[in-house]
Amino acid sequence: MALLTGCVQKSIIDDINIQVGAGFDESGEDEFVGAILVQDYLPDKSIVNKIFTTKGKLRKDLRMNTQKKSDRDIAAGGLLFVIFGDELADKGIINFIDNFKRDPSIGARVYLSTANTSAVEIIKGEYGPQGTSNYLYTLLEHNIEERDVPKTNLHIFFRDYHQKGTDAYLPELKQLSPTEVEISGLSIFKKDKEVDVIPPEKMFFFKLMVDRYSRGSISVKLDNGEWATLRSIKSKHKYKIIKTNPSQVSLDLKIQGSLVEYTGERLTPKLIKEIDKAFEDKVKKECLALIKRFQEKNVDPLGFGKLHRKQVRGFDFKKWEDDYQKLQVKIKADVKIVESGVIE
Repeated sequence: MALLTGCVQKSIIDDINIQVGAGFDESGEDEFVGAILVQDYLPDKSIVNKIFTTKGKLRKDLRMNTQKKSDRDIAAGGLLFVIFGDELADKGIINFIDNFKRDPSIGARVYLSTANTSAVEIIKGEYGPQGTSNYLYTLLEHNIEERDVPKTNLHIFFRDYHQKGTDAYLPELKQLSPTEVEISGLSIFKKDKEVDVIPPEKMFFFKLMVDRYSRGSISVKLDNGEWATLRSIKSKHKYKIIKTNPSQVSLDLKIQGSLVEYTGERLTPKLIKEIDKAFEDKVKKECLALIKRFQEKNVDPLGFGKLHRKQVRGFDFKKWEDDYQKLQVKIKADVKIVESGVIE
């Protein structure tokens, strides 16, 4: 015990630059450009963003070159998010992510995302008095916890990457201006390469199939031409194999929410049942369309292969490549409006 005393290297916070964010882009042939974000907290409690940008052929080159530009040692232990540019995501990101996994100072809950265009340009933005890192981190956190982005982080991405029978996904960011960013879609990966991006209006239905809602909202147009909006949505899903050869899977979706808006004049119990049915029809239609889209692109972010591996004795992944294209999915959606205000 006495011999081990003092073996841990100490770092004084005032003597280091704490890395809070990073962005990487493709830059020419076999070369990358990276931006590392650190923040200085001034005595008046304001935040100054510091961005170190450099080029290299390997991620370790980027880190070494960045250290040469910093007046203090850069520590990665405060990393909150990493963004990958569009071209880099198309070619593969596992080499970059693998380095983060091997660094014991970096937590597994770091948010990963792709960029609609350039990740470095997003990092360079100025997003309010709380600092760039807080803005981008809370943007991702809010949309995961309360909106349409399914739960994902460094740990979950690696789990899906290494697990047979499922493919990974990450939120996509788009810079609207130097002071504003939005969630512009959901990137779908085959191994570590982006092969598709789900548009924002389809993300609600994707999250229904892979995650649970604690909040959320959806609108639907009724047969009478009026619109209804359901909010404070809670949901859960359950997959079950009906049969094999050919494979059939059932997906049960249970959704509860409050009716907060109806454009018509009167709201009756009969009309509420019609609204329930309209929501159920829309959910089934949109979810089936997404499943067909994934089959056409030969990606399985819903984990049908994983489901078969767990439940089918002697399951053959080589044969599954062909079986997945023929997979039939039957969806049952049960929508219940638990609160609708005053009913006439």
